Amino acid sequence: MRKKLMVVTAMLMAGSLFAAGCAQQGAAEGESSSTEVQYQNSIEEAEAYLDGVNERQDELNKEYAPEIRTLEDGTKVQRTPTEYQCYHWNRPYEGGTSYNNYYLDADNRGCGACHEDLGDALANMEYSHPTVWNDALGSKITVDQCMLCHSADDGYEMGTVMHGVHYGERNGENFEERGGKCISCHNMTENEQGAELWDVVKYDHLDGIVKVPDVQGEFVFDQDTVVAPEDMFTYDWIHSRYDSLIHIMGKNVLDTELPKDFVDNFEITMDGLVNKPFTAKLADLISEAEAAGVTVTKLSKIHCVDNMPGGGGISNVEITGIPLTWLIEKAGGASKDITGVLFDRQEFRTNGAQTHSNRGVPEASFEDVYLVYEIGGKPLDPSQGSPCINWVEKCDAQSYVKQCVGYKLTDEEKPWEDWMMNGFNSYGEGPYINKPNATVLKVPEGMIIETGKPFTFEGYADAYDEAVVKLEFSMDNGKTWTPYDLGQTDPSKWVYWHYTWTPESDGSYVLMVRGTTDTGLVGTNIQKVMVTAKSNVEG
Repeated sequence: MRKKLMVVTAMLMAGSLFAAGCAQQGAAEGESSSTEVQYQNSIEEAEAYLDGVNERQDELNKEYAPEIRTLEDGTKVQRTPTEYQCYHWNRPYEGGTSYNNYYLDADNRGCGACHEDLGDALANMEYSHPTVWNDALGSKITVDQCMLCHSADDGYEMGTVMHGVHYGERNGENFEERGGKCISCHNMTENEQGAELWDVVKYDHLDGIVKVPDVQGEFVFDQDTVVAPEDMFTYDWIHSRYDSLIHIMGKNVLDTELPKDFVDNFEITMDGLVNKPFTAKLADLISEAEAAGVTVTKLSKIHCVDNMPGGGGISNVEITGIPLTWLIEKAGGASKDITGVLFDRQEFRTNGAQTHSNRGVPEASFEDVYLVYEIGGKPLDPSQGSPCINWVEKCDAQSYVKQCVGYKLTDEEKPWEDWMMNGFNSYGEGPYINKPNATVLKVPEGMIIETGKPFTFEGYADAYDEAVVKLEFSMDNGKTWTPYDLGQTDPSKWVYWHYTWTPESDGSYVLMVRGTTDTGLVGTNIQKVMVTAKSNVEG
């Protein structure tokens, strides 16, 4: 639009000059006309008028300057970029131009306009929402993560749910009182994409974002960073009501613990197609395995298939457990050819009958399965699956069966590939949307950092059963990528990275990071994180 206005202005100026030329020619041809051009106003008067226009422009710039907020933890953020110069007229304005807020109303758009933290919004809902936030990791929930679950395939489709929530009888009046309207959440386009979500496309439209080609920084990574045992990721809703019950006990919502005799007398059964089925107390199995020197203590990850880039559904922890292969050996080995193993979990009684939950892995994955009874050197709490959890390395977290009561070898054909679910690819259609998953942590939208001083981004990368072998960073919206080769990493653990970069000038910068696996998979859903650099971090 502004380009069109400039063209029209240029045409009008050209027309005025042409008219002035004709007037001069007519005056020269007339007998009594003056040979000098007559102006109605002096140059001094014109300059005074222009100064007034510019003064009003500067007032608008101050009035519509981007908002600076202080979050509950003291972090300062500026969600809308400051335009430190007017790019079209090369005129610096005090405090920046007002395009983003005067025309686009950017401070009042997107989820962050009303919700400081979407994780808090979900946690404090009147209607209990599944636990998808992870304060311990410092992950920041975004619309992209919401859309993974709220899709047309899974039901509770995003647009249907959000329009009902914001315009329905319960919240509609409050939303409108706060100035809520269609443009608060959407971007209306001419690209035949209709009403796009503003939070998804805003960085493509906002002025004042500094593009840095071939961004340079100091990159390091490790696979040994761990979270505290009590902060281990666990969803309380994946399998059933049973998960919710033990989660409530584990988080001491009711200030209760599992009965000691339940833990002491917990039994593990090994049956199915084995030569010598057995049932033994977990405590006895642990003692026997430790005496035989077969228990394993190692770092390992747990990662949910529903975890989008930017999400917190992952942890790297130290586990101690008994290998499934040793349990099979103790049971005399397989009695015939088998296809895999089923994991059994005894749940609560329904109408007097004990129910069970089964999941499993194919025979090729037996080496990756452990019966884990300690995390971080401590016995499991109920939310982790006390007294033991089935642990399957390089697999979706849904196979990490809590309170596992045993294993059953089978020769049946089971949906092994579906159960492994190593990455989410819209039920077999299209590329993976979270494999590999490269995520930036601990950076709220528009976090204010200091110009000229190093700032360290951090996060994780993971690809379930594949190794992440390269990470790339971009600060020019993906036009250029700066690669860092990792070598052959261990896919049973996450990659935890740090990237230290120094902003050279004031402005807003958008960092993107993507990963590549050892089979050549490249991340397709790229998280975008904006920081705002200021010479004066106080304002």
